[in-house]
Amino acid sequence: MLIGILIAPSGAIKPVKNIFFIVTKPFSFTGNVLSDKVSKFFGNLSHLSTLAKENQKLIEENLELQSNLSVLKEAQHENEILKKELGFANAKGDLKLIPANITGRSITGFLRTIIIDRGTLDGIKDGQAVLSQGFLVGTVRSTYENSAEVALITNYNSLVPVILEDSRATGLLRGGLKGLTVEEIPLNIEVKSSEPVVTSGLGGDIPPGILIGQVGEIISHEGEIFQKATVNSPVQIYYLEFVFVAQT
Repeated sequence: MLIGILIAPSGAIKPVKNIFFIVTKPFSFTGNVLSDKVSKFFGNLSHLSTLAKENQKLIEENLELQSNLSVLKEAQHENEILKKELGFANAKGDLKLIPANITGRSITGFLRTIIIDRGTLDGIKDGQAVLSQGFLVGTVRSTYENSAEVALITNYNSLVPVILEDSRATGLLRGGLKGLTVEEIPLNIEVKSSEPVVTSGLGGDIPPGILIGQVGEIISHEGEIFQKATVNSPVQIYYLEFVFVAQT
């Protein structure tokens, strides 16, 4: 019947067609609305898919930029360290300095050591001084072909003969949990606060005149035959990344 209404001559059943279109108009409108909504829904899905891809691409680019920035910061940090070290190296023309990277750390109780990537094949020997920024930070304790173990001056078992530059007092530098101290300073010598502490060269392994730090507090107790002095080093020994091994 519907087909007949639609294909019949327009003049013969015009009133019937008119009624038919009036009756079906709401359904036609609803269909158009639904069709538009479905079209918009799939259009939004497509748009969301595109946005998701673009967002993922932006995330990847951001991660790459962060990675590159991290590399640049690390390179800048290494350059700053090298500038300080090389400035010191140029000033120490009387010493042969072998640069070394720190590849390991061993911190247990009073024993504090580091591992460097230089060994006997590079001329490293036991007892040689290890420096950072011109200051003594340790001595070589054990050597291997391509590496060496360094006992830091903060190690309680490390004893380094030193001299106080102004008062000319001699003593032994020792590390420990409370920091660096110079022990066995004669009582009859007046030690000055802030005077430089340097290696004395006694024993022959460590060259004389290498800076260690400055005198901090003077410690003396009644009845003792020696006095002590704390030593402040400007080097952050626990954060070392790069050092020099000194050869005479």
